[in-house]
Order: sequence, then C-alpha cells, then structure tokens
Amino acid sequence: MINGFEEFYNLKDKNLIKEDYCIAETEKVVCKALVSKHEVEKIIATQEFYEANKVLIDNNCNHVLIKEKKELEEITGFKLHHGILAKVKTNALKKIDELGDKILIFNGVTSPENVGTMTRAAMAFGFDNIIYDAKSASPYLRRCIRVSMGNAFEANICKSLNLLEDISLLQKLGYAVCATANEEGAISITDFKYPQKVALIIGNEGNGMDREVIDTCDKKLFIPITNYVAHLNAASAASIFLYHSIF
Repeated sequence: MINGFEEFYNLKDKNLIKEDYCIAETEKVVCKALVSKHEVEKIIATQEFYEANKVLIDNNCNHVLIKEKKELEEITGFKLHHGILAKVKTNALKKIDELGDKILIFNGVTSPENVGTMTRAAMAFGFDNIIYDAKSASPYLRRCIRVSMGNAFEANICKSLNLLEDISLLQKLGYAVCATANEEGAISITDFKYPQKVALIIGNEGNGMDREVIDTCDKKLFIPITNYVAHLNAASAASIFLYHSIF
C-alpha cells in the first residue's frame, strides 16, 4: 500500500461522502474539478494524463501519484478507462436559505444516471441549486459526477432530511414550489410562466413524486405528450421542464 494514497485502495462512495469527499474520473471531469470551487486533494494518474494536463494539475493539486495504468488498476481494484482518478473535497452542503432563485429538487430519484443527467441539465438552464431528499442518490456519487460531466462541482447542493418541512420553508422564503405530475388540476408547461423564484420537483423514476409532497406544492405542471406514451423518463422530463423555464 502506497503511503499517503491509502484511500484509493478501498473506494466506497458512502464512506467518502460522509467525510465530505467524492471521486472524480475521466479527463474532462477531473479538469473541471481542478478549476472549480472545490479542492482537489489527491490525484492518481498515468504519465500520459499528467503530461497532457501538467500546468493545471501542478497549480491545483499538491499530491499526485504517477503510475502505469495497470498499476493504478491494481490499486483501485477496477478498470480505469481514462487513467485518472481524483479525490475531491466537497464544500459543505448548503442550507435552504443559502440557495439562489432557481432550484431543482429530487424526490426519491434513485438512479445515479438520472441524477447526473438532471444535474447537467439543471446547470445548463440556470437551475444551479439542487436539493436532494433522503431517498435520492447524492449528486456527489462517483457515477453521478461522471454523468453530470463534472457540473455537480459548480452546483449549490443541499440535502433535505425532511422534504415537507423544507418545502414549507421555501414557500415562506417566497419560492413557488412546483410539482411535476400529470394529473387532474395540473397546468401544461406551454401555459405556465416560471416566476423569478421557483423550486421544481422531479419524482421517482417509477412512481413519481410522493403524494404528500405533491399536495404541499403551489402548482402542478405536466408535459403534453401523445397517448402512445404513458410517461417520459425522469431525466428526459426534467430536461424539458428546465428548458421551458428560459422562455
């Protein structure tokens, strides 16, 4: 075991997140982390990756281990397709009253791929504040970060331990809290103008939002689609809702 890089021998997302760390991989994601507001504490990489990004790495990371790709894979225990891993210190999670005007909320979104895709879309359309509840995957999971293309590093992220209470707080702070639910009383997004302060909630991939969460929201929104399709994938739907907010 190489002194100073012991954590790379037993990479577990849950343990890292508890200690306010996460893992970044792939060249684009690691480079995004290096120029973000987060501290890149350690990097293990191939000589090829290091040479290609030497200035950026030397200016933003003090602990770098250079090894052959095969040796790095022996350390981590899995294949490194891009020859790079970085241990990133995540900033403290935000409080509700520290968030900006546009918020995306995950209510029971368990798929890391969906969380990562929605985080990327949220940042693309100006929703740079994300709340995830206790049933959702953390945006700081390694897979989420990779799918988000590192955009999670630029988001303001908050974990909700009681979503109903936090929705009430958002409403007191002047946010319009909008459920996404194709049901009676819902408004088509084609007829809805997003207010300045808005919190948009996306529900579970299979079951949608919790009933009690829907009932606490100020508005219910839906995407008009043909009768041939029952519903859209959560990430696809979120992207449409977010895109519509710019009009």
